[in-house]
Amino acid sequence: MKSLSIVYRLVKNPNQFGLLMVFLFLGLAGHAQNKSVLKDQIGQLEKEIKYTNDLISETQKDREMSVVQIRLLTQQIGKQENLVLKLRLEIQLVEEQMAQHQLEVSRKEKELVELKDEYAKMIVYSQKNMNRYDRLMFVFASKDFNQAFKRMKYFEQYSQYRKQQAQIISDKKAGLQASIAELSMLKAEKEALRIQEESEISQINKKKISHERGLKELKGKEKELKASLKKKNQQRDKLKKEIEKILAAEAKKVKETKLTPDQVKLAQNFEDNKGKLPWPVVKGVVYSSFGEHDHPVLKGIKTRNDGVDLVTNEGSHARAIFDGEVRSIISVPGSANFAVLVKHGNYFSLYSNLAEVFVKPGDKVATKQDIGKIAKDPEDNTTKLQFQIWKSTSKLNPILWLAQ
Repeated sequence: MKSLSIVYRLVKNPNQFGLLMVFLFLGLAGHAQNKSVLKDQIGQLEKEIKYTNDLISETQKDREMSVVQIRLLTQQIGKQENLVLKLRLEIQLVEEQMAQHQLEVSRKEKELVELKDEYAKMIVYSQKNMNRYDRLMFVFASKDFNQAFKRMKYFEQYSQYRKQQAQIISDKKAGLQASIAELSMLKAEKEALRIQEESEISQINKKKISHERGLKELKGKEKELKASLKKKNQQRDKLKKEIEKILAAEAKKVKETKLTPDQVKLAQNFEDNKGKLPWPVVKGVVYSSFGEHDHPVLKGIKTRNDGVDLVTNEGSHARAIFDGEVRSIISVPGSANFAVLVKHGNYFSLYSNLAEVFVKPGDKVATKQDIGKIAKDPEDNTTKLQFQIWKSTSKLNPILWLAQ
């Protein structure tokens, strides 16, 4: 009897077959992992874009564009362009998965055809040469009992093998159908991603038009913008001098008396949590980052930020980023608002532009404890928190300290 089935051919070199399956599995697993990371990033971007959209809608007033809205729109466009890039990457991964699944479907189809052909030959051979009478004569023609027993066992094993072949064909067929179904799902996923990509590109183009229109409107109000910027810079400079005065007094006190063991431990814990500290608002987006930047509308004018400005929802509260002690409540010059300075050993966190304060000097505060209600700016209809971190008298970039 000729070689019975494809299964024998596969098990001739089981090591090669096993390696093939391992490489195929690792390839699919790698794609799955990459897709999972991409999906998480896309989901996070979608949340940020939606929240920024909500803030833009909330801050819109009489359909007039403000500097804040221009900056939020700029961020929004950047995030959506980043989202489009990630969608394209995911589409590429789906296409690679589809190609792998197509190869898998083709391989399984070929195997199934070969198995069915082999099985059909077995049936024909059995019908021609292995009827009941032939089998009986084959057994009776044995030289002794031992040989007769072996021949009977052979027929039993052959019958069992035929059943196994039928089961293998059934399993292969089910596997093929599952692969075809998976391929169909990937095609549907790819189509959905294409539609989302087109939608995002359309929204980006609309926002760019809105952004350009807003810039044009604001450039026509250059005089007003410069006056407003000058006023805010004066307020910030006065606040900065007040903060530096308080921090200088704190530094002098530390130099004279030194930090207590508890304060040293608190400062070390604060430092150990760099990059992991909670944000000073539950939800918000960075409107203005640390350092010097070009003004978004006024050409040739630079703005400087000693911390970060966070735009959040109306009615939001500022919260402590770490355990500490309230050292000072400062009245923000030129406004009815306040700033709260919290000490964490030799580190300080400042929460400015509060309409209402919930703590007083000397109070111990815990991480994420509400310390005040953030004020709404009547000029641009936004709710912004000015947040700073200092080490003694040196200002630090808060973004490097907050959890990302």
